[in-house]
Amino acid sequence: MQVDLPLSSKRIVVTRTEDQSESITTELEKFGAHVLCVPTIRIETAALSQEDSARIAGFSGYDVVIFTSVNAVKNAALHAGMKKGADGKPFVIAIGKKTSETVTQAGIIPDFVPDKFNSAELMKSLGDFDWKGKRVLIPKGSLSGSEVADSVRAHGGAAEEVVVYNTLPNDSIDVGMKEQIVAGEFDIVAFFSPSQVRNFLGVFGARVLSGKEIAAIGPTTRKAAENLGLGVDVVPENSTIENLVASLVRHEKA
Repeated sequence: MQVDLPLSSKRIVVTRTEDQSESITTELEKFGAHVLCVPTIRIETAALSQEDSARIAGFSGYDVVIFTSVNAVKNAALHAGMKKGADGKPFVIAIGKKTSETVTQAGIIPDFVPDKFNSAELMKSLGDFDWKGKRVLIPKGSLSGSEVADSVRAHGGAAEEVVVYNTLPNDSIDVGMKEQIVAGEFDIVAFFSPSQVRNFLGVFGARVLSGKEIAAIGPTTRKAAENLGLGVDVVPENSTIENLVASLVRHEKA
């Protein structure tokens, strides 16, 4: 029986951190892709001020906690143990399947995981949830935007953002991988955050992307790429690894 491997002729560059590349690599390889892991960022746990340390330590005192990424969960947990109070607070929202899984691994069952993963859809999917007067904790990265916090505030909640990790340029990309990229020995680049786009261009320049296809995990990353003069060929409707791979498969079949 012939196996359908629509990505078998494709060399795809994945720009995620090394420890977060395994899932996308596995999914792409299922369809025959040759994956080049070129992490353009690295994650570092942030040092917290006394005030921010108290916020993370006071996890169970919040009405709502919103985790927007796997790194937000992991690094918040490094700063303090996270447990719900006897009253069941806080209401925990995990944006994304992997984020939800990481929250569960940290010992907390998420109360809500939205179907679509952006701030506007979060508010829509929660329907009549009453944000008024709610204290909301949002652990985040140093380069993360404030869209979620702004949405909470617009709906009457009191959002408190705490930077629990720093996103930094990766200055130790494998030399062999660098040489392959500079030589143009790839077909597609997949970006998963605006910082990955910026750092990729900072290392390699835009010239190496001439004639190559670009995939972005979602609208924020696509916008960042387009603002830097890049054309984006593939953006999944829902910002998950599975949907990105499915979109790449459909694109290549077409």
